[in-house]
Amino acid sequence: MSRGNGKPGSQVRHFRLPRKLVNREEYIVAACRGRRVLHVGRVDYVRSGTWQAMVEDERWLHRRIRDVATETIGIDVQRAAVEEIRDKLGMTDIHWGDAERLEQLDLGTFDVIIAGEVIEHLPNPGAMFASAHAVLREGGELIVTAPNAFCARKSLGVLLGRESVHEDHVAYYSHRTLARVAEVHGYQVVEQCSYRLPNRRPWLPYVLERLACLLSPNLCEGIICRMQQARGGH
Repeated sequence: MSRGNGKPGSQVRHFRLPRKLVNREEYIVAACRGRRVLHVGRVDYVRSGTWQAMVEDERWLHRRIRDVATETIGIDVQRAAVEEIRDKLGMTDIHWGDAERLEQLDLGTFDVIIAGEVIEHLPNPGAMFASAHAVLREGGELIVTAPNAFCARKSLGVLLGRESVHEDHVAYYSHRTLARVAEVHGYQVVEQCSYRLPNRRPWLPYVLERLACLLSPNLCEGIICRMQQARGGH
């Protein structure tokens, strides 16, 4: 339903999509170099029981961030996994915390907040954006990555009458909708880009995605929105 002047479709606008394609992990690591970083959602794959191997992997993103940042703090909402990592691996830089209540962390302020593949799990994503204001230093950045609503790989399943989605996901995002959520919560978008995931299974969707990305990076699996607090905002 259209609001405003009452004319159907009067609120629809056309936005030019970004054409930049990046390596997700390299992009994040570069943004964290020499800065104090809050890494939200650190304990990936805990439900599948593979987080132990991931933590020991030198390619693990959090480890790579720690290698270049002046200080890195990780938080995750999965308390049992956080306690196990702290107790068994001695990683005291990880804490239990809620991405929608960052202001309650009492961990100081940060130059960069990385929220990778988190927003699509949140029932109230606006709360994360709002609370991030409290823990970002002046001039700090919030970098959000998310699955792409227009991903060619997943669209193939739709054509076949099947939706492939993580059981905990509650929303899909595009470049524009993610930017809009940021804007309404007092952020200025600095850069947007797309990224591909390395997994090659199943084979046919993987090939489809690679071919589609030759036409447009906006058919890739993931999107990145890099933002700063808007002047005169929160």
